[in-house]
Amino acid sequence: MEFNLHDSLLGKENLYPENYNPSLLFRIPRAENRVHYQIYNDQLPFTGVDVWNCYEFSFLSQNGLPVSGMLKIMYPAESEFLVESKSLKLYLNSFNMERINSFGRSAISDVCNLICKDLSKLLEVKVKVVYFDGTSTELQPFKEQNPQNLLSFIDESQLKETEFNHFLESPELLSGTETSKLNNYAFRTDLLRSNCRVTNQPDWGDLFVSIETNYEIDFLSVAKYLVSFRKENHFHEEVVEMIYKRFNDRFMPGKLMVAAMYTRRGGIDINPVRVSHPALLDKAFVSENHRLAKTLRQ
Repeated sequence: MEFNLHDSLLGKENLYPENYNPSLLFRIPRAENRVHYQIYNDQLPFTGVDVWNCYEFSFLSQNGLPVSGMLKIMYPAESEFLVESKSLKLYLNSFNMERINSFGRSAISDVCNLICKDLSKLLEVKVKVVYFDGTSTELQPFKEQNPQNLLSFIDESQLKETEFNHFLESPELLSGTETSKLNNYAFRTDLLRSNCRVTNQPDWGDLFVSIETNYEIDFLSVAKYLVSFRKENHFHEEVVEMIYKRFNDRFMPGKLMVAAMYTRRGGIDINPVRVSHPALLDKAFVSENHRLAKTLRQ
């Protein structure tokens, strides 16, 4: 069946369901965007995970007592599909008045298993679903890389004199000089801003990059490149994969990690991370025992 994003609930006015309804879920093929950037599902240049933090989750115990907390949903970048965000929000809201035939921790376990089953079936991949409440602890990501602000690598006079006039993704802006030494860089930035592919609403994200390369990177060119996403229309996962692919092509790194932690919308924030080696996956993203600590934007 031909994929049509406009068949989804995204960008449409909907009545919020009050009872469990898995038919609300809608999936999007990753290949639809990847093919434009020479990323192919059978030869991915990365591994990684998408982490969805869902802060507005509640259901009713068998006696009608509400249980409220948050969910951390994780599934791999290798999955053929991603879940569309509006459909996930409506699906999770369908639990709000749903009575689960158990109580306490058993009820939480039953609900998590049900959501895991529904999402795994939808995405055709193993999905992890973890419930957290106010007593849970969080992990701060990227502590080992200790990333600096991207703009701290650039002389202020250079920034002042530079015209930023590319607002559609422009990979030709990226530049660097090949050297005989191995360079290691780690930086973060709040320059990233793009727009939803359907609603055109702005998406704000904190971007994190660590890279090992023989290139001496021109960080002003990186800033100009990231600003060029400002009028792009893509989903969060697509943006991270595009940036990863451009860095991979231009700087031929031995190791590369690109992650974005996006601002919450509709009670959900999405945090995609793509890495060249599984060991580069930050524990905070994949831990089933800890919440992923939020950034200032989130």
